[in-house]
Formats: sequence, structure tokens, C-alpha cells
Amino acid sequence: MSFIGIAVGLAGVSLISMFLWMLSLSLRKKRMEQEKIERDRQYRRTLARAKEQEHQERVMKAECGHIPTILYLAKESERRNTREALYWYEKAAELDNIMGMQGVIKISQLHTEDLVLKEKAKFWKKCAKALNGDLTAKYETGVALIYGQGIAKDPDRGLEHVISAAELDYMDSILFLGQWYQSKDNPSPEPEKALFWNKAAAKLGDKRGMLSLGKNYLKGIGTEVDFLQGCYWLERAAEKGSPEAMCLAGEVWIDKKPSGNAIAYTWLFMAAHYGWQDARPLRDKVANNIGVDSVVGLQSLTKPLIRKISEGKVAKHSLIRAFNKLYKRKVPIPKKIPVVSEEAIVEGVTSDSNAPSGPVADTLSYEPEAQHSGQELNPQIATTSVEAQSVPAMDFSQTPMDSSFRQ
Repeated sequence: MSFIGIAVGLAGVSLISMFLWMLSLSLRKKRMEQEKIERDRQYRRTLARAKEQEHQERVMKAECGHIPTILYLAKESERRNTREALYWYEKAAELDNIMGMQGVIKISQLHTEDLVLKEKAKFWKKCAKALNGDLTAKYETGVALIYGQGIAKDPDRGLEHVISAAELDYMDSILFLGQWYQSKDNPSPEPEKALFWNKAAAKLGDKRGMLSLGKNYLKGIGTEVDFLQGCYWLERAAEKGSPEAMCLAGEVWIDKKPSGNAIAYTWLFMAAHYGWQDARPLRDKVANNIGVDSVVGLQSLTKPLIRKISEGKVAKHSLIRAFNKLYKRKVPIPKKIPVVSEEAIVEGVTSDSNAPSGPVADTLSYEPEAQHSGQELNPQIATTSVEAQSVPAMDFSQTPMDSSFRQ
């Protein structure tokens, strides 16, 4: 019995020892697995911290304007957050990077329902073209920056774009600057610069610039008020076919002695013929003052002029010189004018295609005067007498005769 008891005891002890050994192995394995999990967790945390630190360094570098880093962050964000990608692409675009501009356009096209992004895409398309030397795009980009169209307002930067195009004789930019520097929208208007750019446009032969320059002289914007100089530029624009200039050129002569109303009626009649609505009531008002005989005479003078203007055959200064001679007025014409023979004047009206042009930065000089059509503007023909004109009397109540006139 004692042997069996001893054997049973040894077996029990063995089983207990084996159980404890297996338990210790299990606990050890679990501990090792836990340690491994902890090590892995620690490694991942360390790696995440390193990545975060690296990302923060990249962000700091990108915020300082490093374009390759900005584009890297934009591309990285594009896969998970398009709004963040848009932020970085815009930052690159603002640094005049073409890839950044293309990125903004691409992201904006993914959100077709977003009107703000649509406007941004339009702006950056223009900006990309401007970088490639497109003057129209450069001008439109500048205007968009000035007024905040598709981009935050930045008038100073916008003016840089507009001026750079204007310095290359891009007419829309020149005309814009002539208006901007005297505009109420401009927080710091500079009338002298408005005058400078309007002179530049006028020198390059643009009738809109001539019209604006005439207004500058008449209103004293950027210069002293100069009625005759203002009339000169209005009539130069009118010779080129500007109905608004014709209307203003007529309006300023109303009730000027001794022959202002005759001059006024001539220009207002032409302006009304070309559809300028403001000219009609002024024309009729002047007609009431000068009488039917004068109206008939002036209309017979004016209709051939309308035909010539429509055909673009009115020579530079021809109308101004003729009105000066006919009405004894003193609207200044630039000096150093080549002498033209009477034979050349009678032969026909020369074109304005040989007008000198040059960079807008040059000092605005007087333009050579072209010959004028003596036949059309002969003072002998310009009498206000119905009998002298051999024109049948007309019913004065039908003063809007331009509507029935056909070239």
C-alpha cells in the first residue's frame, strides 16, 4: 500500500509540476506577445510622430513659399481631401506657378455645383494665359484682381498686370487706366495719371481715348480747364465716327456766340443719325433756336459729311479746320503741319492710316495734320440761307430727318 501511495503521490506531483510548467510557458508566451504588441505600438507611435514632424516641417517650408513642397502637399492631399489640395494649389498659383493654376482648375472642375470654384477656375485660366504672354488675359487678370472677381481683391497687384499690358500698347488696358485713376471706385484717384493714359490712347489713334481726353480738358481733370483743347479732342473722336463724341462736341457749343448753335446742330444731327439717343432732344432744342432756314442749310452740309464718316474717308483735322474757317473760331490744331495744295484737297479725302504711333511712354506730341475736303466744307456752300442752298423749304416739325436719310 505504501508503494502504491508513493506512486500515486509522485504521479500527482508530476502532474502538478507539468501543469505549472505549462502555465508558466503560457504566461511567458502571453507576456512575450504583449511585449511584442507594445513594441509594435511604440514603433508605430514613433513612426507617426516622425511622420507628423516631417509633415509639419513640410508645411512650414510650404508656408514660406517653397513651391516644390507646396506642390508635394497638394498632390498628397488630393487623394484624401480635395479642399486641402485646393488650398495648396492656390498657394502655388498665387506664386505664379503654372502647375498650381492647373491644379486649381482641375479641383474646381470636380465641384461643378460650386459657383465660387467656377469663378476661381475662370480667373486662373486667364492668369495661366497671361503668364504665357497673352495681353488680353493679362488685362482681364488685372481687372479681376482690382474688383475681386474669382479672387480676393488686390488692387495693387491688379494694377501691375494692367500697366504691364498698357506699356505694350494694349488699348483696353490704356483706356482702363485712363478711367480708373479718376474713378469713384478708386480709393486713391490720381487725375494726372488719368490724363496721361488718356493722352496715350489718343496718341495711338483710339477714338475712345480722344473722347476721354476731351472730357478731361473740359472738366479740368488732371489739368486746367481748356475749352478749346477739349473741343479739339472731342471733334477728333467725332471725325473717327464716335456718336458720343459728336453729341458732346455739339452740346458744348450750344448758345456759344457767335456761331455756336450752327456748330452744335451739325454735330448733334450727325450723332442722332448714328443712333445716339441723348443727341435727339438737344438737336431739336437747337433747331428751335436757329430756325428752319438754318436747319435746312446745315442739313444739306451735314449729310455728305455723314456719308464720308461712314466710309472712313474723313481726313484728320479736315472738319476741325473747315469749322474754324467757316465759323471764325479758334480751336487749336497742332503746328508743324505739312502744306497741302488746293489741288490735292479738291482731289479727295486722304485716309488716316498714316497717323504716327509709338510707345505710350513717349511724350505726347502733336500729330501731323492731313488734308481736308474743301469741296464738302466750302464756306460758300455752308450758308444758312435756303435760297443760297437751292433746297426746297422743309417742315420744321419733322426735325428728326436723319431717320429717313439713306447713304
